[in-house]
Amino acid sequence: MRNRFGYVVVLLALVGNSASGSVQAAEPLGTIPEVELLDVAGNKVTTSQFRSRKAVVFAFLGLECPVANAYAPQMQRLADRFVQQDVAWVGVYSERGATRDAAAKHGDEYGLKFPRLLDTNQQLAAQAGVKRVPTFVVVAPSGAILYRGRIDDRWSPDGRRRDVPRTQDLIDAVEAIVAGKTPPNAETPVFGCPLSYKPAATK
Repeated sequence: MRNRFGYVVVLLALVGNSASGSVQAAEPLGTIPEVELLDVAGNKVTTSQFRSRKAVVFAFLGLECPVANAYAPQMQRLADRFVQQDVAWVGVYSERGATRDAAAKHGDEYGLKFPRLLDTNQQLAAQAGVKRVPTFVVVAPSGAILYRGRIDDRWSPDGRRRDVPRTQDLIDAVEAIVAGKTPPNAETPVFGCPLSYKPAATK
């Protein structure tokens, strides 16, 4: 059943806080190596398949996260917009226990038409430095991470929701990258549901 995005206080317990200001970085925030994952249809996909584009946006999703699900319509609009700028948009499910069936149903429920991958071993999320969902990571053809953060500042650091966001951080970053420029902010604070990582294997 669809999560109703009521602006309820209970979800704030799930919302992670980071620094309240944007962080600028002159150097890439890291790199994404070639990673092979399955898409929701069971096909093998490698991250290098998107390197012919000017950039790729990896949108880290949450099956049950109210904040991530509330952004679903905006995600699809941006995916449609960015493809016109030769920028790929790829959804990623890195939550523990996510299944292809659950991910496929999630996409159907929220109208997500862009490619979506299962990162159940959390390799891509770890390489991208993702700590909560939704997080958006913009990667250059070289694999360099040029932006990591939020879509906009609709959510304030204390968990209050603005009717109209004051910034469009992801759009600004992508448009700068497409123009061959450095994003105005390489990293912005993310507010959403913490991504729980699997414990490291012990020898």
